[in-house]
Amino acid sequence: MAPHDVPPSPTVSPFLLGEPGAISRRIEALGVPRPVRAGQHLYRQGEPSSSFHVVVSGRVRIHMLRPDGTVRVISWAEPGASLGEGVCFDGGLNQVSATAITPCELLTVGRDALVAAARDDPELLVEVVRRVSHKQRVLHLHVFLDGLPARERVTLLLGHLVEAYGDGALGTSARLSVRPPVDELALMVGLTRVTLSRELSRLVAEGVLVKDGRSIVVRDLPTLRRRVDAVAV
Repeated sequence: MAPHDVPPSPTVSPFLLGEPGAISRRIEALGVPRPVRAGQHLYRQGEPSSSFHVVVSGRVRIHMLRPDGTVRVISWAEPGASLGEGVCFDGGLNQVSATAITPCELLTVGRDALVAAARDDPELLVEVVRRVSHKQRVLHLHVFLDGLPARERVTLLLGHLVEAYGDGALGTSARLSVRPPVDELALMVGLTRVTLSRELSRLVAEGVLVKDGRSIVVRDLPTLRRRVDAVAV
């Protein structure tokens, strides 16, 4: 394979987790508190925005309505994560929508407030660029996933779930601290609910996964990681 044909790296996680550190705290200090109800939009696809958001509590789904009418879940934002920076600064329209899936507390940071603060603290803009770059890699991950068979899509998704939510992920097994609905997981990798359920059942039959009530336990982490590495090559 020629260098220019190398697929984008699938190692970036689609789950937007907390951004620790002093710079993050300085960005959050610029925000205005905003409560959001479950089901309420933070912003909508096709609309402009002059602000971005930091999740204080709750969970937000970032998703896209595609031309064929299907929905693709791009990522989830957890407490401490920010979202909406790109359109806030490029002056265009949102390419995705963001919806609270639980009651949320947010901090809304206006573009003008950040630019003004960055005159004395330019690291703020460097941090925003870093976050926008990360989200660009998440979109590359989705392009990569669309070219894979269903089984390999599910393998990569489970690998990311373990890295983001695995309890005991340094051992030989890990229990996921969250269990998103199968429908949500299917939308993240462009599969139907039936197809995703079938692939999860195969992994259970192979002894890689165990379903414990409403929890998912990856019983054989080494095997899962080998499969993830094989897909990523």
